[in-house]
Amino acid sequence: MRILVTGASSPLAARVVNDLLRTTDAEIWCARHKRQVNISDPRVRIVELDLESDVGLASLDHVHFDLVVHFAGVTHSDNEDRYWKINLEGTMRLTKVVRANGCRRFVFISTRCATPGSGAYGESKLGAEKHLQQLDWASLLVIRPAEVYGADGTEGLDRMLRLARRWHLVPAFWGNSGIRFAPIHVDDFSPSVASAIKDHEKGFHVIETSGPEELSGISLARRIMRRYLAVPVPVWWPGFSLAVNSLRHLGIKLASPDQLNRLVCKKTARSGGNADMVRFLK
Repeated sequence: MRILVTGASSPLAARVVNDLLRTTDAEIWCARHKRQVNISDPRVRIVELDLESDVGLASLDHVHFDLVVHFAGVTHSDNEDRYWKINLEGTMRLTKVVRANGCRRFVFISTRCATPGSGAYGESKLGAEKHLQQLDWASLLVIRPAEVYGADGTEGLDRMLRLARRWHLVPAFWGNSGIRFAPIHVDDFSPSVASAIKDHEKGFHVIETSGPEELSGISLARRIMRRYLAVPVPVWWPGFSLAVNSLRHLGIKLASPDQLNRLVCKKTARSGGNADMVRFLK
């Protein structure tokens, strides 16, 4: 069995690849773009991949894959058009190539923010989900992660935890009921995703991968405070969003344009993990 994993240089994708290597005898092609893939195994082949153009997919010409696991995408950008160009158009470009070579099994890593009004990131992922469902697949699996932490990433909760460890500060968001987190540890995320990939052979299915509890911005900050003896920095959402947007017009960037929408948008699902999952900082 030959599997293509895009975005394999990301910490989350690399963990899933390693879980697949431990539990299958598949040959895995790890696609990267600019960053290195830190996986060492004789069954792994590294290929360059750029979703922005047909030329960037030349490494896949005439290669048959039994399964594609599509992690690659833009998560933070100052140019909202890039979300649509990569997350939607790039995904469709990839499916055209792999389907032409006979692939009929596809796993799409989406987001819990794939809802209308969530900003360019979530809406581009939602658009890709809808387009994928219009194609004829033997197997289509959509995975929607909540906030994954513990993989030493540079975004989201890992960034907040790094701030608390180093500077003993933690933002405490309040003032908007839409601010809800369902943190899932990478030790729960990666094996559950790897297992879902192996077990899903036919039909269309959506899996929500979230932690076993839902936390408000204040509850999240309290957990981090206790663990790292951090000082909370209250962040009143209406004022914060106004300040971020105002500073952006002055050329000062505190967040990507769609990140504010993403934090307060309607989510595809609430917390849904089982009691055996790692609870956030407990």
